[in-house]
Amino acid sequence: MRVAILGRPMFEPHVPRTADWAELRFLALGEEDGASAADEARTWGAEACLVLEPQRLAQGVVARLPGMKIGIIPVPLDGGETFEKLSALVRPGGSGFRWLTWPESPVPSGLAALPWLQTLPLPVDTHRFTEGPRLHRTRILVPEWASPATSVLDRIRERADIEPLPRGLESSALLERLEGAGVLLYSTHEPLGRNDPLPMLALSRGLLLITDTPFPSDWCVEPEDEFLVRGGEAMVRAMDELVRRPGSFHAVRVRAWQKVRESFEASALFQRLLHDASLLSGAEERGPASAGPSTG
Repeated sequence: MRVAILGRPMFEPHVPRTADWAELRFLALGEEDGASAADEARTWGAEACLVLEPQRLAQGVVARLPGMKIGIIPVPLDGGETFEKLSALVRPGGSGFRWLTWPESPVPSGLAALPWLQTLPLPVDTHRFTEGPRLHRTRILVPEWASPATSVLDRIRERADIEPLPRGLESSALLERLEGAGVLLYSTHEPLGRNDPLPMLALSRGLLLITDTPFPSDWCVEPEDEFLVRGGEAMVRAMDELVRRPGSFHAVRVRAWQKVRESFEASALFQRLLHDASLLSGAEERGPASAGPSTG
């Protein structure tokens, strides 16, 4: 089976390079409307197309995509205009998206009537990073866009060096920074990872994630077991313990690294996504009359 995965270059680390269940090809969406990527998928002979951020494509482009079309929404949408655009892309004249995924539960009521296949947080291609957590690495990263309060960072700087993570890094540069680090300090008022893939990427590389907000509950990433929820003074105390006892949170890092591989691995999730879509689509095509007698 040939599967084309379309998305902006920033999503490349979340797409499997290879899989034993299909031929995969990532087609990057640039500033244009995606028509060239759609044509490339058709020329290649794709039998299914997974589109990250489907709302970015026009109806005409979606109609040119070959095979089964599934839209993957990696970040919750808001606003009636965006909702209307997404709704218009679902099977318009039979040429639109057959299924959609949403990153958390519940789906907004304004979109509830659309054909939702499953809840799907943005996955990570863990196969390209097979080495275990590098527990000897302790460099501390702080993203500029999700930095703890200045007063907290000043206290932490008294104990250890901090490396700022600037906005706008290319995916390769971001991954290189993560590969060389051991801790990510992250502050947000939203559910963790909801609008930013960085926390999950950090866990996939075996970093110790210290944050003031948990992940969405239905993602089942366990605080204290797989990351630390510490805000303000508690974050300072956690860093103080880490400096005094460098191995104190090794078990948390190992469990986090393993959780991403068990629950957020891109190849496995995309395979299940297409399997479920094929089964459900086949059942709908056969209709209730061919489904066999009810045993209820």
